[in-house]
Amino acid sequence: MVSEGFRTIEIQVSIVVRKEGNQYAAWCPELDVASCGDTIEEACGNLDDAIDLYLDTLVEEDEFFQVLDERGFEPSREKEVCEHLFLSSHHKAVTVPV
Repeated sequence: MVSEGFRTIEIQVSIVVRKEGNQYAAWCPELDVASCGDTIEEACGNLDDAIDLYLDTLVEEDEFFQVLDERGFEPSREKEVCEHLFLSSHHKAVTVPV
C-alpha cells in the first residue's frame, strides 16, 4: 500500500551474469550495481537485494530522480514506468515521494 504523498513507479533494468572462477557475478549496467553468488540464482537474488538497497537509499537521500535522469531513464507517457535505452529484462517497483 502506498502512503499519501507517495507514488509507486517501475523501472526496467538489465541483468548480466557471468562466471568468475567458482562464483557467478551479476551486474545491472543501468545502475552500475553488482553482486555475486555460488549459483546463477543466488547471484541474481543477491543483485536484486543490492538494487533494492541502492534504490531505497537514493529515495531516502532525495536523489532518486536526479540519478535516474543522469543515467538516461525516461518516464513513459502512458503509465508510471521509467524506461532505459538498454534492452530491459527486469522490473523494479520503487515508492517515491511526490
